Amino acid sequence: MLMTMFAAMLTQDFATPGAAIDAYAAAIAANDPVKLAAAFQPSAIMYCTDGATVRATSQGEWKQRMRTGKAPDGPISTRISWLDSGATTSVARTISVRGDKEYTDYLLLARLAQGWRIVGKLCQDRARPDPGADEGVRQAVDAKLAADRAWDDALLAHSIDPRALVMTVEGGEFVAATLAEWQARYVARRSTSGGSPAVPTSMVVDARGSIGTARWSFRGTDGSEWTDRALVIRTPGGWRMFALAFAKERPSSN
Repeated sequence: MLMTMFAAMLTQDFATPGAAIDAYAAAIAANDPVKLAAAFQPSAIMYCTDGATVRATSQGEWKQRMRTGKAPDGPISTRISWLDSGATTSVARTISVRGDKEYTDYLLLARLAQGWRIVGKLCQDRARPDPGADEGVRQAVDAKLAADRAWDDALLAHSIDPRALVMTVEGGEFVAATLAEWQARYVARRSTSGGSPAVPTSMVVDARGSIGTARWSFRGTDGSEWTDRALVIRTPGGWRMFALAFAKERPSSN
């Protein structure tokens, strides 16, 4: 009976990005690792920064912390303050109160066969709007686009952190590869092509403190429409993408 209930929770069909975020909020409020597992794709990493040091927490570490600890004392809430969503991928900024702390979170989501799941997360305590942060995120995107135009594997590493996963969805299944794998693909592509001719048709940037996100859309040479969404952090070496999802989807309508 317990195994049946556990399996049912892990296969909940979250019909919207907001439903997955609500499930995450409920997991934190209840300090419940099973509910957390329902909201997050298992490989999702939470990257938090204090403006100087980036700290990573895996799903396993987070769940263990829940099992052995307790929810923060005081108020607990998670509120969506901004959302940019397409048919397959989405990104949200939330205000997350945890006791005496107020975090800004950026959540990257993907619509899988079993519904929407959170596939990446950034957080920073009391992050505030900063024009310099917006520009830093744009610089990371510009470096990625420049790498695409020349299939430049070295320049790619100036836009994406080595720890990042580059993700997509194929037939409802989650697919991910490392930066090193994508660098190898760029080298292979460079031997047969001068670079990607794709030019962005739209871009949205949202940043707070030392964290942010970007969404850029473009048309392929065959007329197909694609969208990339990235979670970006300021590091000592500059702004870098810590999670990147791409999908064959139209630009966001919201």
